[in-house]
Amino acid sequence: MNDDEDGWRESDPPSHGPSAPPSLRFDPFSTALGVFAAVAIPLVVIGYTRPSGSNGAIIALGIVLGLVLGIAVGVWVARRDGRVWRGPQL
Repeated sequence: MNDDEDGWRESDPPSHGPSAPPSLRFDPFSTALGVFAAVAIPLVVIGYTRPSGSNGAIIALGIVLGLVLGIAVGVWVARRDGRVWRGPQL
């Protein structure tokens, strides 16, 4: 029996489609937007719902901090070409 007739040999996984290995690349804009929301929303809610009334400084801090961190993480992910983890792939 030659290699062409061997039904048990391993084949390479397809490059795309449902059977392809998952791509571990992240979109920089989506990542930046997620970081912005994760940082800004809790601080804005805390600043808005304080028992002593709204505090504009906390709200502004949340928005500014969310923007700075979101942009920084988005640029970082873009510079790494969407690959956050460069170690061995499982």
